[in-house]
Amino acid sequence: MGDPIPIYRFLDADGALKTLVSGRFRVGQLSKFNDPFEWRLGFAGAVAPEEQKFAEDFSSAHLVWLESWMGILCFSDSVSDPVLWALYAQKHRGVAFEVRYPWPSGNIQQMRYSNERPVLDFNQLRAHRDPGAREQYLTSLLGRLMNQKSLGFSFEREYRLHIDLNDRGRCQSRDGQYEWQLPDGSLKRVVLGFRCPLEEAAVRKLLDMNGLVDTKVVRARMCSQSYAIIT
Repeated sequence: MGDPIPIYRFLDADGALKTLVSGRFRVGQLSKFNDPFEWRLGFAGAVAPEEQKFAEDFSSAHLVWLESWMGILCFSDSVSDPVLWALYAQKHRGVAFEVRYPWPSGNIQQMRYSNERPVLDFNQLRAHRDPGAREQYLTSLLGRLMNQKSLGFSFEREYRLHIDLNDRGRCQSRDGQYEWQLPDGSLKRVVLGFRCPLEEAAVRKLLDMNGLVDTKVVRARMCSQSYAIIT
């Protein structure tokens, strides 16, 4: 296995400062993400009222179960796209945290993008007479909900890290929110946006206070010959 690719977590300046002070990332929940289609299954062929209710309750029930033990950290494999900085790093006033770590494949997931929404087709469901086949069909839809978004989000080039909320050694709860400690040596760089008000020396001091002495601090800049952000 080769070296893991760098992935980047974009935050606004305030969120980045809180992360630097605590030495932890705030963990997200699927139900609070900005995409209204997140974990929302489409449906077709529903005839009876109970089928429509099943379609509405199916994904939401699994979401409640997931969020009882799993959180999400979102990353991108790109740090050069100005759109990512504009949308997710406070119009270039925020920060990108560069992380490299060989997580097991089951812990981190590369998102897929498609305009073909996961749809529960009741005609297909009725055709599966065997309970095992029905279960397999429904499970496949849940898998697509977990790793698929609309094609319009493809610019994000997103990776999602699944966080075990019950891992008390690394995950802590504070005021109803979870914060997660990165593995040692995994935070490679703190990239300040070219408009970021945080000073390199202050960021360096916070990193050293948390024992992150090998993490580099750099400031992004606009490329003079293209639309890329250089780090």
